[in-house]
Amino acid sequence: MDDIESKLHKSSLDNNHKRRSPRHRRKYNDSFHNSCLSHTDYLGGESSSFDNSPTKSSHQSSKSSTTTTTTCPASPHSSKSTQSSKSIQSHASKSAPSLSSCMKYLRHYTDSLQLPAASFESVVKCYESIDSRKWLIQNSASMKIQDSHCLKIGPNLDYIGSDDEVSRWEELSQCSNFHVKMSARCWIPTEFWLVNDPGPDVGNQRFSVACGSKEDVREEREMAHDIISNVPLEQKRNPLAFQLRRIERRIARKALGLTFNNKHIVLMLCTDGYLSDEFGCEGSAVNRDFVDSLVALSKLPVKIIVRLYTDDDRIIDFFNRLDSKLTDIEVLDDYFGEAMEMYLHNPWLTYGLGLHRLREAGLASDLIGELDERCFTIYDIHRFCQEFITGEKVDLPHPRNWDAFISSLANALSNEKQQWNPIMRRQTAWIDIKKLEKMFGRRKRHSMSNTSFQYSGAGVGRRESLSSEASGGDSNRDDVTLEQVIQRWSHQPPDYKKLNSMQDLLVNMPMLFPPTNTTVESHEYFGKWKSLSREAFTGEGEELNSLLKRAARRSKLFLHPDKLPKDMTKSQTLLFQTIWDVVQEQEMKTLR
Repeated sequence: MDDIESKLHKSSLDNNHKRRSPRHRRKYNDSFHNSCLSHTDYLGGESSSFDNSPTKSSHQSSKSSTTTTTTCPASPHSSKSTQSSKSIQSHASKSAPSLSSCMKYLRHYTDSLQLPAASFESVVKCYESIDSRKWLIQNSASMKIQDSHCLKIGPNLDYIGSDDEVSRWEELSQCSNFHVKMSARCWIPTEFWLVNDPGPDVGNQRFSVACGSKEDVREEREMAHDIISNVPLEQKRNPLAFQLRRIERRIARKALGLTFNNKHIVLMLCTDGYLSDEFGCEGSAVNRDFVDSLVALSKLPVKIIVRLYTDDDRIIDFFNRLDSKLTDIEVLDDYFGEAMEMYLHNPWLTYGLGLHRLREAGLASDLIGELDERCFTIYDIHRFCQEFITGEKVDLPHPRNWDAFISSLANALSNEKQQWNPIMRRQTAWIDIKKLEKMFGRRKRHSMSNTSFQYSGAGVGRRESLSSEASGGDSNRDDVTLEQVIQRWSHQPPDYKKLNSMQDLLVNMPMLFPPTNTTVESHEYFGKWKSLSREAFTGEGEELNSLLKRAARRSKLFLHPDKLPKDMTKSQTLLFQTIWDVVQEQEMKTLR
C-alpha cells in the first residue's frame, strides 16, 4: 500500500500545475487520428452557442468511419469541414439529428429531472466539452452479491425511496438504462465496454449508442438494453487494468486533436472494487497495476468517473484516496450515499436526484463536483447559485450586501419546484435560506467587509477556545502540553470528566492539527482530513444518527492505525492514537 501511495503522490505532484483545468492545457506528441465521428461533429462545428437553426457542420459517414468494433465518435462540436455545403446538408439529414433537436431533448432531460432552468447553460457548456463517453462495466460474479440499492421513484420525483438488498448488477442496470436512453435522445456518443466477454448468445462485449446514424439509434438502444439485461455473471475475474490500458491506447491516438479542440472523453468506470488480472489472480501487484493504469489515463484528456457499487469501507477508502490524488477523477456512491457526503460538508443544499444524474453523465461542472469534498465558503456558494439557480445573466448581489443577496436568492428559489431531500426524507427547496442565515447571516454586519470572511464548518468560536483553555486563558503560552490540548477537545469543561458529543468531537477535530495545535509537528497527512460542517448535525432522530454513523465511519478510516504513515513522530502517533480511542469510546456509547 505504501508503494501505491508513493505512485499517487508522485502523480499528484506531476499533475498539480494542471489541476482543475487540465483538459485546456495538456499537450501531446501523439498524432491525431480521428477514425470516427463525434457528437461535436454532428452538432454544430465550432459554434459555441445554440439556436433553433439546423447545424451547418458536417461529419464523415458513420458507415465508412465506424468499424465493426463500434468505435465511437469524437465530439459534438469539432473542427470545420471541407465538404461542400450541399454534401454537408445531405449527410446531416441522414447521419444525425439536428442541433436544435438535440438541445430540445437535452432541455427535456434537465426539465424532467426538475433542475433549475438557469442551470441549463452550465449543462450545455459541459455537453459541448465532451467528445464522447466510454462506460467500462464490471460483469464479474461478485456483481451478483445482494447488498445494493435500487431507487423507487414516485411520480414527478415527489418521493424517492429505495429497494434494499438487491444485487449490485440490478443497481448498475437501473443506472445504465437511464443513461443509455439519455445518450440516444440527446446524442451523446457512448461506447459500452464489458470487462468480460458475455458470450455469443448474449451479444458483443463492446456496443455503442449514438455512434452511428440517427436511423440506427433506436436499434442501438434496444441492443444495449438487451445485452445489459442478459449478461451472465459467472466469471470470477475482473481485469479492469487490462481493459483500461486498451482504452488508454485508443484515446492516446486522438489525444492531440482532443486537446486542440478543448474536448475530453468521459470514462465511466462501473465497479464494486474487486480487482484481478486477466487470469483471475489478485493481490498487491494487481492493485498497483490498476493504479498505474488510472495514472496513465489521468494524463490524457479524460475525465474519469468511478461509480462504486459497494458499501465496503476498505474499497470506498481506496478509491477516495485515488480521488484526492489524481487529476480529473470523481468517485461516486449511490444517490443516498452521495447525498450524505454532500450534506456533511454543505447542509444548506438539497441533493436532488437531478444533480446526481448530471454527475453520473459527466455533465456537472467542477464546482458541483466539489460539493462532497469540502465545506463551501460563502463566495463558493455565491458562485454555485449563479451557476445553478439564477444563471450568469442575472446579477445576483454579492454576499457582502447580505440582505440583497438573500432576498434575490429567495426570489429565484420561489420559482423552482421543491426537491425530494434524501436526508430529511421530505421535499425542501434547493437551498435552505434559514440555514444560510444561521451559518453566515449572523456575522454579516461584522465580517462582510473582511475579504477573508468564510465559514469553515469546523466549529465557529471553538478554534481559539481550545488553545486558550489549555493555556489558562493565554493562547501564547509555551508550556501548553499536547495532553492538555487533547483533553480540551475530548471532554467538557469545567471538570473535563464527561466526553463531548460525537458531533463536537468530529467537527472540532481539525483544531488538534497543525498549525492550530502548536504542540505537535506538522505532517502532510493532517491535510487529508476533510472538515465537517457543524450545521450538518442539527437534526434529530434517525436523520442525525445516520449522519453521525457516516461521519464516524469516515473518521475511523482516516484514523485507523494501518492507514497512518510510517514516518510519524512520537507526539503525532500519540495524538492519532488518542483521537482513535476517544472516537471509538463515544461511538460505542451513542451509536450502537
